[in-house]
Amino acid sequence: MSTRWYPIYQRGNPQLRIFLPNFWMKLVRPEEKQPKNVVQFKVPTGMTNYDIENYLTKIYKIKVIKVESSIENGKLKRSIMNKYGPIIKEDDFRRAFVTMASNLFLQY
Repeated sequence: MSTRWYPIYQRGNPQLRIFLPNFWMKLVRPEEKQPKNVVQFKVPTGMTNYDIENYLTKIYKIKVIKVESSIENGKLKRSIMNKYGPIIKEDDFRRAFVTMASNLFLQY
C-alpha cells in the first residue's frame, strides 16, 4: 500500500519500520447541521467505506459506527487571464460522513 523506500534490512541491526498509507483525509465543516457524533471528511475517490473505517480505527483508535460516502465531481473553472481561455476541472473527491461512538464529541 505504501510506496516509500526503506533501507535494506541488515542482520544484527534491528530497525523500526513503520508503514503508513498513501491516503489523505481532510476534515471539513458540513454545510448542513449534523449531530455531534457525525463528522464530514473529504477523501480520495480510491478509498472505500471499509478503508475509511479502518484508517480511523487503526491509526487514530476512534470507534466508528457507520460510514456513508458519495463521489462528488470537481468544479469547472475558466482561466483567470481571459474569458475565452481554457476550462480547468478540479479533481473529483469522495465526501464521507462518519458516525462515531456517542461518547466522542469533536469541538469545532
